[in-house]
Amino acid sequence: MKLVLTGTGTSHGVPVIGCDCKVCTSTDPRDNRMRCGAWIFEPASILIDVGPEFRLQALRHGIRNLDAVLITHSHADHLHGIDDLRVFSHTRSFDGGNVPKDNETKGDGLRIYSTSKSTRDITHRFDYIFKPVKEGGGKPKIKMDSIEQFSEKNPLVVKGVEIVPVMLKHGSLDDAGYMFTQTYGGKKHSIAYLTDCSFIDENSFALLERNRENLEYLVIDGLREKMHSTHFSFDQALEAANRIGARNTYLIHMSHDLSHVEIERYVDDRIEKYPNLAKARKSGGYVGPAWDGLVLETE
Repeated sequence: MKLVLTGTGTSHGVPVIGCDCKVCTSTDPRDNRMRCGAWIFEPASILIDVGPEFRLQALRHGIRNLDAVLITHSHADHLHGIDDLRVFSHTRSFDGGNVPKDNETKGDGLRIYSTSKSTRDITHRFDYIFKPVKEGGGKPKIKMDSIEQFSEKNPLVVKGVEIVPVMLKHGSLDDAGYMFTQTYGGKKHSIAYLTDCSFIDENSFALLERNRENLEYLVIDGLREKMHSTHFSFDQALEAANRIGARNTYLIHMSHDLSHVEIERYVDDRIEKYPNLAKARKSGGYVGPAWDGLVLETE
């Protein structure tokens, strides 16, 4: 299984418009952070969130088709590139139909999974997508579906990738993280993606802890050093990661407060406070900030 982090920045992105701070003017490419998103490209093509820079991310990473889209929550920085799904949805059919000459497909189009609350927001905010029109194809052809119907015992399966929602809190908002698992060589291999969270409940912790042995990567929200009402700080993210105990831990959704190198140093200075993370690092694992374009590949 291969996953690329298409964006690792917070809602305003980095560099921030009009900002001349040392991070926003940095020449280190790891300090250039698009809005958060990820794409599994082997063995399936699964998009996680579709933010405002999705078109640029799709061109950068060569996304040419999609089997499914997962939405974590309905904030603009994770959703407002949805119209650029048109090119994928009009060549996607769920009933095996061929693409007619007028570029319309049979079937439902591209399947998008989200929470019930996010589905309501999407259908309200982008209502033009769901209204019938007499002519023209200038809108995505998508089918919304609930991610909440799936669980560890009943995962969503897309081309051999099992997908289990990991429910989170983003302030008062319900948010869906995801655990992806592929089985090969008689063994399970998993990646957990937990963006935009300020609280993980015991059920979600238990789910991740049950899968610790096969959890090769944890990607987790870590906004900045200071506390925030709707995001984990670096220390809160490290504390949660220490409990989860993945082999590698990557912080995402980072602001422009600290550079990539400074976040690395911040983690290095505190790693011994978190025994599971220190152990993972001593065993060759990574603990620190992610960056745009980082590819995570299971063993």
